[in-house]
Amino acid sequence: MDRTPPDDRAGGDPRAADVFLADLRPRPGGRLLQGARLAGAAVSELFLQLIPSPSVHDVVVTRRSDGSEVLRVPAGEPLLAGDLLGRIRDELERVDPATFLAAWSEPLPPTP
Repeated sequence: MDRTPPDDRAGGDPRAADVFLADLRPRPGGRLLQGARLAGAAVSELFLQLIPSPSVHDVVVTRRSDGSEVLRVPAGEPLLAGDLLGRIRDELERVDPATFLAAWSEPLPPTP
């Protein structure tokens, strides 16, 4: 018998991974800005990360249906970018789309 692991979803709700796709993409900006980020990351490594390293990539979550961007988060230090991507992909597997968006979206500012 095949058993599926327990998850945080209710009943027959779709997984967020069925609706969204997470991937690493270069941060916005032209070639010059991207080159400066890469150089900054290299210099940071030379100084054993005593100087903060710039984020070179973003974790981008898109809709599978139309490719529209739902979430863009800086991936952090270049050597650890895959950690955040893995954490987001794990969460996509566990929860439904509404729960994922509620957990990762920034709250709206209060209205005056």
